[in-house]
Amino acid sequence: MATNKRLKKNDILLGHIELTKKQTEFLKILTNPKTRVVFLKGPAGTSKSLLSVYAALQLWNVNRDLSIFYLRSVVESADRGLGFLKGDIDDKVEPYMAPLMDKISELLSDTEQSELKKSGSLEGGPINFLRGQSWRDKIVIVDEAQNLSQRELTTVMTRVGRDTKLYICGDPMQSDIKNSGFVDFFNLFDDTDSQDNGIYCLQFTKSDIMRDAIVSYIVDKIEKYNKK
Repeated sequence: MATNKRLKKNDILLGHIELTKKQTEFLKILTNPKTRVVFLKGPAGTSKSLLSVYAALQLWNVNRDLSIFYLRSVVESADRGLGFLKGDIDDKVEPYMAPLMDKISELLSDTEQSELKKSGSLEGGPINFLRGQSWRDKIVIVDEAQNLSQRELTTVMTRVGRDTKLYICGDPMQSDIKNSGFVDFFNLFDDTDSQDNGIYCLQFTKSDIMRDAIVSYIVDKIEKYNKK
């Protein structure tokens, strides 16, 4: 959004982003007051994380008492890890926040980004220290959830408290662990009873990939290889 004015409570964010029909339908679910937990499943490039951040910003824009809490697994998406991270706690958390900040920079102007940061409404980091927490007034985005075990997903889901929404984004094709619980939990909660309790399981396919067409080709090629 190309604007230099200060954000006001009734401003509508993100008007420069054109959503597909499916994204629009999913956004309505993500921002519905009755929605509590949403699983977003799909291959790379299908806007799972971007749509979650989009929804979180819309909700925050309406209610500034909310905060946006971004979580990721400590599992690195490479065969070799970077090892010990130097610096204070902010330096250590920064790599985990980078994907969130990339999405925010894609959706907001520099002025809006600065306003959001000054509000103190952005939090994030790895999921290691969640035990004992109870979330209130938060929009929690769990990214790369295919790298979480059933135990870790249980820990995450049982933190949800008053006026909190939880978005769990995952791509089973990119799991870096052998005991991923993401698909199992997606299937477990993919029923009418869960929807009646505010839990939704939404799925993108390779036809929803928004990145360069080469990504669709790559995903299709890998899927065919894995089925052999």
